[in-house]
Amino acid sequence: MSARVYASCLVAGALACAPVATAGPGCAPLGSSVVLTRELGETSGIAVGRQNPNVLWTHNDGDSDLYALDRDGRVLEQFDMPRLGDWEDIEIADCPGAASCLYLADTGDNAEARAPGRSRILRLAEPEVGSDQAIQVVDIFPVRFPDGPRDVEALFVLPGEVPYLVTKGGGGAVTVYRYPPPLRPDTVTLVEVQRLTDGSVPLLDRVTGASASPDGSWVAVRTYQALRFYRTRADSLVATDGGLTNLRTLREIQGEGVGIGPDGLVVLSSEGGPLGGPPSLTLLRCRLTPQ
Repeated sequence: MSARVYASCLVAGALACAPVATAGPGCAPLGSSVVLTRELGETSGIAVGRQNPNVLWTHNDGDSDLYALDRDGRVLEQFDMPRLGDWEDIEIADCPGAASCLYLADTGDNAEARAPGRSRILRLAEPEVGSDQAIQVVDIFPVRFPDGPRDVEALFVLPGEVPYLVTKGGGGAVTVYRYPPPLRPDTVTLVEVQRLTDGSVPLLDRVTGASASPDGSWVAVRTYQALRFYRTRADSLVATDGGLTNLRTLREIQGEGVGIGPDGLVVLSSEGGPLGGPPSLTLLRCRLTPQ
């Protein structure tokens, strides 16, 4: 979603409202939020590196560049990617033939008008920062939704290379879809897994990112104003008691990305805004015990 469309609503009203929750599963900030370079003014997704968890992977939704950051938000390296239509999220998980892979959600569709197969999940081996390696192979997996085009900004991947997409919730219920394995190059119809809401949700409750813990036992789904933690059970997400974390106190301009790393590390990214607010990065530590 464009910051220009969103910022006037968020900046005017969000901070005046009462908090929606307390601290979630023991989440606490690791230091203060840091300002990102304006080059990342539309940072839309974030993932914690597997080869090196001090490396964070992010991207803008308006271009096709992949950025490696350190935990202070400094750009370590930039990689050119194939042209993407509306790149909205990034996730990291195990994959065949590589130690770890990045999965990309080219699934943004504000008008819910993309033709079948134009929404795509992409996969590439996690690059090695500082090696000057070019990105040579990007696998593309076109998808269609069983109930017509949907606007999606959230992707998580469970062990066994099983991607899930979560709709934003503006044009209908927040819905979770699973890619029926194995990943393949033909257009695949996703399977509806569950609905997390009864219907469409207000602007500030719309889903902008998701991530699974490395062992797949936890999934975080974020909105502009909150972070909800779920346990995984078979195909479903199970809400946990005390699993809702209020993010309004962070005063993000436009909260977009979430990534879960080892040892309960949770990383959040926020776009900047047309009124002068900068993009930002926040690190949390949460008590995410294995199942």
